[in-house]
Amino acid sequence: MIKFLSPFSDVTFVALSIFAIIWASFWHSHKGSSYFYFDPQDCAKNDHGKRKFPIAAATATFEPMLKHYIGVTQLLVTVAAASIAFGGDRIPKPALLIVIAKSLLAWSIFYGVLFCAFVLYRYDEYTQDVTSYTKWWYSTVESLGFSTLACFVLGYLAWGWGLAQ
Repeated sequence: MIKFLSPFSDVTFVALSIFAIIWASFWHSHKGSSYFYFDPQDCAKNDHGKRKFPIAAATATFEPMLKHYIGVTQLLVTVAAASIAFGGDRIPKPALLIVIAKSLLAWSIFYGVLFCAFVLYRYDEYTQDVTSYTKWWYSTVESLGFSTLACFVLGYLAWGWGLAQ
């Protein structure tokens, strides 16, 4: 039988593993790429006919999508924080699955805050040097975003199982 250290340390291992797996998948799926474009207009201009872009890509920027990404992340962080603060069992010692769920939601908040900070930072750097969004940064930013979502979903699945018991 496996001996667990504590619910939080076990969830921490899972949350860090989620990030590592997603990061590695982004890194390995983009072999040969050295940097990425945030703005469609930059990609369309420098693609040299390799891909077919919509006409709107000639003048499109990342800024509208940035607002959407930040908005969705704000919603996830708000819902997760409210669930941690106000949800759960009404007894002094909540069920193990509720503790696990709240820990996953805490990781979702952590990843979400890092995602927002890094996507804003990298876009600011990108506006000054279009080659600054390297494969390492691309993998990191994308992994933080998807780790936010994965921990959020897993947290609510654990919560549902905890309430069903």
